[in-house]
Amino acid sequence: MRDGKLLQMDTPDAIYNRPADLFVANFTGATNELAGTLVACNGQYGVVDFGDGRRGEVALFHALAPDEKVRVALRPENIAIGRPDGANTFSAKVLDRRYQGTQTAYGIELFGKRLEVVELGTSARHQVGVEAPVSLPRECLWAYRDSGPVSHE
Repeated sequence: MRDGKLLQMDTPDAIYNRPADLFVANFTGATNELAGTLVACNGQYGVVDFGDGRRGEVALFHALAPDEKVRVALRPENIAIGRPDGANTFSAKVLDRRYQGTQTAYGIELFGKRLEVVELGTSARHQVGVEAPVSLPRECLWAYRDSGPVSHE
């Protein structure tokens, strides 16, 4: 709910993995966002240009048209550092890391923006200050029409 309006009524799995909009995505934990322009659509997936010719495949839950500005939400646990896996593999810089026992949280810089990453495991695997490949699974990148700032309240 937001401002007394029901935004999405579904199973917990669907709300978490197929949020209806950017507000729902952020409310349920998608703390990372990337801005871009949709350049192609093919059914449930599209291609977004994140700038400087860097393009990635994203999931489309709503009808969007090429040349629309979009914001792409992605959860910290869906970013894989150090594994060049699939079409959405890019180079990112590891900015910091915070060991948290059963997981390690990293700050990375991707496309000039800071993103949060969470990796399960009891050891930190990536060194601060190094460039590393990061993989972003297309089904975990959710594109929404960019309609301005979104309140996370």
